[in-house]
Amino acid sequence: MGKAKIKAKNKKGITKVKAMFTSLMADTEQAKKTGVEPSYIRQVVATIDGKVVYEVSMSGFMSENPLLKFKTKSGKKGEKIVFTVTDNNGKTITAKKKIK
Repeated sequence: MGKAKIKAKNKKGITKVKAMFTSLMADTEQAKKTGVEPSYIRQVVATIDGKVVYEVSMSGFMSENPLLKFKTKSGKKGEKIVFTVTDNNGKTITAKKKIK
């Protein structure tokens, strides 16, 4: 699991978010075929001002470097959206982006 690219823009009270996370998304079967360790994003949680606005669970069946898109009525220009991403090995990364 590596980097995150995030775009968040508020227009007329709706915050549109796009987030891409770098990950092989290799489940056990695919890892055996390619000779790598199983590694995939298990959970993504997005918060604005401490409030959960998006949460999703995943498995190794997702495509490599998953792209997530969603809209929320939460968030204002200048606030930060915070993503907490956890992989199947328990490793967690946090990525932040200011809402434009």
